[in-house]
Amino acid sequence: MIELKKRKEIEEDILRITKKIKLFSLVRFCLFACIVVFVLCFICLDRFALDLTLSLVFILLFILFILFTNPYYHELKLKKNLEYIYKKHENRRNLSYQSFTPDGREHINYIDYKSLDLDILGSRSLFQYLCVAKSKEGRAKLARQLSNPVKKDSSFRRCVSALALEENALQLEASLQLMDADAKDCDQTEMLSIAKKKIIIPWYGYALMGLSYTLLILLLVFFLKLNITPYYLIFFIPLNFIITKKCIRSEVFSFPATKYANLLTAYKRLAKDILALELDDPYFKELQAIIQNEYSALVRFSHMFEMLSYRKNLLLSIVGNGIFYLDYILSLRYNSFIRHISSIEACLDAFSEIELMLSLAIIGMDNEVYTIPKEEDTFEIVDGYHPLIKNCVPNSLSLSQGIILTGSNMSGKTTFMRMLGLNQILANAGGIVCAKSFSTSSYDVLTSLRANDMLQEGISTFYAEINRMKKIMEESKNKKTLVLIDEIFKGTNAKDRIYAAKEIIRKLSSYGVYFLITTHDFELCEADGILNYHFDEEYIEEKISFDYKIKEGKCNKTNAIYLLKLSGVLDK
Repeated sequence: MIELKKRKEIEEDILRITKKIKLFSLVRFCLFACIVVFVLCFICLDRFALDLTLSLVFILLFILFILFTNPYYHELKLKKNLEYIYKKHENRRNLSYQSFTPDGREHINYIDYKSLDLDILGSRSLFQYLCVAKSKEGRAKLARQLSNPVKKDSSFRRCVSALALEENALQLEASLQLMDADAKDCDQTEMLSIAKKKIIIPWYGYALMGLSYTLLILLLVFFLKLNITPYYLIFFIPLNFIITKKCIRSEVFSFPATKYANLLTAYKRLAKDILALELDDPYFKELQAIIQNEYSALVRFSHMFEMLSYRKNLLLSIVGNGIFYLDYILSLRYNSFIRHISSIEACLDAFSEIELMLSLAIIGMDNEVYTIPKEEDTFEIVDGYHPLIKNCVPNSLSLSQGIILTGSNMSGKTTFMRMLGLNQILANAGGIVCAKSFSTSSYDVLTSLRANDMLQEGISTFYAEINRMKKIMEESKNKKTLVLIDEIFKGTNAKDRIYAAKEIIRKLSSYGVYFLITTHDFELCEADGILNYHFDEEYIEEKISFDYKIKEGKCNKTNAIYLLKLSGVLDK
């Protein structure tokens, strides 16, 4: 677990920067007021050269001052984001993460039952607890890695573990937070697809531009020779603006450039923080090298989108195109950037990979007990716990065959199975796990834990269970799986339930998969090829007490009648 040592230092930095920014704001206002005054003098008074010169000087000073002070505004935003990140880590440690966004529900595949059974995606889910990714691709990559993972090698896992120990990695989370504020839900695919489109400038566009400038110069010379103030030349501004708009029409110019300029600005900030992070890990250094090599392309790309963003301002567009044919310049520069697209794609992929690793590292950042799982053809967990349950009692288990798990109501059977499933999910994702030690392989997790009535679809609990069992049987035949079934066939009568359950146990045993099945039917404890484990309880002064510890053997207690009497439903 990371010790959050720098929070007080961050609060002091915020106060210091805020004082500076108040002074900067006052200077900005004064410079802007001077611009307004001299522009009005230029329009109203007959001091053409003096007022125009002073107007341009103060405009230049205003722009330079903005460029000089903007880093302080960005630094303040980053510090506030970092303060917010520290608060989020404290909330995670208290398991107050339910308000975090996103929760990944848009990535739920409703025929992949484990996503809902194990609370992997959706409200109060593992995704919601872990996710620090802010880019759309980063969130999608985390969702894929939790539900349908791409195999990661040991270097990836070691990098996740290294990030989990590094408090300075929280600076990367603060940089990512800028995306949430400035570029929420930006679609990188859309941005890259637009960036690959070339802007066409027709031949007559160049001809009209040349003709306009030639005529402008001739008239300027003519007016100056006659000692006439060349006010009339201002009419060339709307003329050139119209020429530009008529000659260049491209979907690039209707693209939401401001949003993606903000995204790329946030990526530049993130890139600087990634390159500044001194993490002694080979995998992280490889990603740093990619970002370092492609950083110049990222900066050029960012500047391009900023220019596209500025032209959205009507006044700037009229003046820029009216005097300098701004859209022509932008089009030529934009077309020259197409060859850098592969560099940008490599850079964005490195960013999303770091987002994924930071998300998986949350387990180590905010929990005292965690480990790197060992890749072995076994399943043995020591002191494993559920990351989303406060003060969860740790349990250990070594699987060698199927298990029938019995126990009283509320004794912890289902939570225990979810703990096993979630830790296997984290191991499959290439992350660290919630246990003192964990030896496992890449077992697919198959579940039937919440096969509730689907009345709107006309499907009963029993039929929902049948659909799940069919999927489990089909997928368990040819690959290594961990099967988790809660209260098998609870939706039908006892005779059919016991017979069907024994057949399922027989088939799963023949496939050689690891499985845990909870039941209240003690007859299943006598099935061939299984081991028995149970949870139990104690009764102290007419109160029921659970220790939530798994034990060998079958349960020999029941508590349903006792609970009914305790609640007053039945007479004592």
